[in-house]
Amino acid sequence: MPGGAGASENALRRDPLPPLVRLALSPGFLLFVDTLAIVGGFLVAYVVRFVWQLPAAEEVQALRSYASLVALCIPLAWAAFAAYGLYHPRQLVNAVDQVFLIGTAMLVAVVAAVAIASFAIRGWPDYSRLLLGYVWVACTGLAFAGRFAWVRWRGNLASRGTGVRATLVVGAGVAAVRIARHFERLPHLGYRVVGFVDATLPVGGVPVGATAPVVGRLEAIDAILGELQPQELILADPTLSNLELLDLVNRCEGQPVGIRVYPDLFQALVNDASLVNLQGLPLVSLRASELEGWQRTVKRAFDIAFSATVLVVSAPLVLLVALAVRLESPGPVFFTQERLGQDGKRFHAIKFRSMVQDAERQSGQFWTVPNDSRRTRIGAWLRRHSVDEWPQFINVLVGDMSVVGPRPERPMFVAQFSESVPDYLRRLRERAGLTGWAQVNGLRGDVPIEERTKYDLYYVDNWSLWLDIKIVLRTAVLLVRDSSAY
Repeated sequence: MPGGAGASENALRRDPLPPLVRLALSPGFLLFVDTLAIVGGFLVAYVVRFVWQLPAAEEVQALRSYASLVALCIPLAWAAFAAYGLYHPRQLVNAVDQVFLIGTAMLVAVVAAVAIASFAIRGWPDYSRLLLGYVWVACTGLAFAGRFAWVRWRGNLASRGTGVRATLVVGAGVAAVRIARHFERLPHLGYRVVGFVDATLPVGGVPVGATAPVVGRLEAIDAILGELQPQELILADPTLSNLELLDLVNRCEGQPVGIRVYPDLFQALVNDASLVNLQGLPLVSLRASELEGWQRTVKRAFDIAFSATVLVVSAPLVLLVALAVRLESPGPVFFTQERLGQDGKRFHAIKFRSMVQDAERQSGQFWTVPNDSRRTRIGAWLRRHSVDEWPQFINVLVGDMSVVGPRPERPMFVAQFSESVPDYLRRLRERAGLTGWAQVNGLRGDVPIEERTKYDLYYVDNWSLWLDIKIVLRTAVLLVRDSSAY
């Protein structure tokens, strides 16, 4: 039976929110935000083009001549935003995806509005093409700014316990604890784990690394759901059989609870599986083959252009960091370490030295831990903002690494992980990366290698130039506020 965990957490669901707050917290409220953004975008574009005249206009058009276009653009933008999933909660978190999707949807709406107006409005005005360009930029920027402010406001409320979704996790192992710690570290996401359902730990016990208790066993899920009334149920127990999962889903039928699954490595592999029919022979494709020649050429060209630009632009900063490292402690400025790259090729990764000289010779070889006593003062700052890895752009330029890819590991760790983690060596199909899909999703530092591998394999199987650009942009944001770097 449930262990009575948390009447206070239970209040997360039972205390009703004021109607206006509930309305403002819903993604549907963004319709109003987007409407203001579109009207404001047209006004900004008109001022820039015909009031400030950037550049000088031969003829100043009246603002009212654009009223019908604005009225037409608003519902079209709603439809385009909905088509691109911009009113779905899953699209309201990542800023990089938001900008891309909003810009694409807004372009569709503006083009469609002009096309419809040209046929539907008699004597339609000759709209300024430059103003339409300004409209697209201004509406995209204002729509993103409005959504960003809305997400931050919603996150602040969630951090104070308002509008939080009570979450129950099935399982109490490494994956389950990672979920709970992730929501604790990022309270603005609006999820709070109220308990774990597990058969290995006693009711009331707390899994190592978590704060919420075990509230019962799987057999008592009906009573647990009735008492705690969670809004989300996350399945994170890889030992559950398919029959047990199906039975659990059936028992939750009719309950006001959403069910999500945290995938293990195999589930992650088959998540994007596709069915291929070869003239009557159905085959399930679990993964694509290696990148084709043209894809490798595009990726390599991006690596060369990006790394060369960064090295040139950041040269003064590199000199200052090198001087600071050299003045604080004796020893070389740079530190090289053997890593395994594409197809198992060995290379030496270059980093700024962030520890005392001969640190590994004195303490042995192991992963860096929080508050590592071997770090120097400047080294702690370098690691906190990942500046210690800046010289690896040289590795990228010469072809040992890529800007984006799986994390390069040391040979001793690769040998160890390849024996315990299924499909681990498939990470070596592509060049190791300075940053990667795992890092930008919070999998840095001392996290289970199985978790990193899932994200690395997803990247290897789903590469695109846009994915690389998105990871680079998200990495730039993390350089400022990443708490998992040490």
